[in-house]
Amino acid sequence: MDEKLQFIVLADKNDADPTIASFIEKYAATSKNISVQWVDPVLHPETLSTYSAEANSVVIKNKTTEDFEVISFSSIYSSSYDSSYQTVTTFDGDGQFTSAVHSLTNDTSHKIYLTSGHNEQALGASITALFDKANYETADLNTVLTADIPDDCDLLLINAPETDFTEDEVKNLESYVASGGKLMILPLSQEENLPNLTQLMKDYGLKMTEGYIADSTRSYQGQAYYLFPNVTATGDYLQELTNQMVLIPNTKGFTEVDPKSDDITVTQLLATSSDGYNVTEDDQVQGTYTLGAVATQSVAEETAETTSESGKETTESSSETEDSASTASSDETTTEDVAAEGRVTILASSSIIDETMTTSLPTLENNTFFMNTVTANFDGVENISIEAKTMNGNTNTVQQAGGISIVAILLLPILILAAGFVTWFRRRKA
Repeated sequence: MDEKLQFIVLADKNDADPTIASFIEKYAATSKNISVQWVDPVLHPETLSTYSAEANSVVIKNKTTEDFEVISFSSIYSSSYDSSYQTVTTFDGDGQFTSAVHSLTNDTSHKIYLTSGHNEQALGASITALFDKANYETADLNTVLTADIPDDCDLLLINAPETDFTEDEVKNLESYVASGGKLMILPLSQEENLPNLTQLMKDYGLKMTEGYIADSTRSYQGQAYYLFPNVTATGDYLQELTNQMVLIPNTKGFTEVDPKSDDITVTQLLATSSDGYNVTEDDQVQGTYTLGAVATQSVAEETAETTSESGKETTESSSETEDSASTASSDETTTEDVAAEGRVTILASSSIIDETMTTSLPTLENNTFFMNTVTANFDGVENISIEAKTMNGNTNTVQQAGGISIVAILLLPILILAAGFVTWFRRRKA
């Protein structure tokens, strides 16, 4: 970060929340371009008016542009209830500060359109908050009503549709990707008959399984349909993943097939172990199943945008102008083409970002992985969205509790009883 920032803390330093006060100092110490100034709002009430802020707030200010953002102490803490109705308190200082710093020092933005018209599910509050932190703007796009995908669409997201896309919609989506567009698909976890959407995914190399996927090796505490896939992705997809614990419950999977054209390349992101099973009413087929992948399609784009315009001018001008336009066009076509690519990112199920699940199991990294897959669609962008950290003790998420449970519940007590009996018997004989 080259620009200089100032953290103006509108609070009495002696009475401020010690956790927040300590965090501010530590955060500022990470960069020589961040300075901290404490201002007591009682002694300097005019400062509150200057920044339209309340007491116990942090003003993060770009000293060059004079732009600023205000973060209240109260917004840094939040409380909710987990699945056991226990209060969970989270601390979001890192996430909010980093988002504000990025916004004040970066003028690039990205827009994500969410398809509508198929009873799609709305994104949960946690994902929406992460989009806000990353400065991603969202808007709805009813692909039933319009065939045009806006020019400012950086990513088109299909999240858990309950009804199918029409054949015309699928053709429009394929044309969008072929021209360099970015598409992301999260099917609904429940069984729905969506042949057109299923065919679209198959066109990009992923054939959906008929049955649900189970894994006898990588599952949540012996529940075979609650999958902990192997994260086979590399590079930026792994950013901020510390334990790679991504849970996907009750989902179908994919087998990889040949894409519809040779210019499409499929890269696996998530997969079961070799002990995965495609379970239907009639059969259980063992194998390794894909639970997430990205398909890239090569696109050749000319750097000169005026080539087509020159062609139009040729048909309308005099012979002299035609010669000139032809010469100009010839010069332009010698310009080397720029390689571009369309992308289709497919995750097995929308349940990967289920709000209830990710909230109740704070050790999961589902949201981080999801944000990495979103960010991977934008050139030169890293995922700067940081989730709030729980201040409660994290619960260990055991992948397979079967063997551990047997030892802890049965064998260990038996061994203790046996040792006690041997000791008692020896003392009795003595």
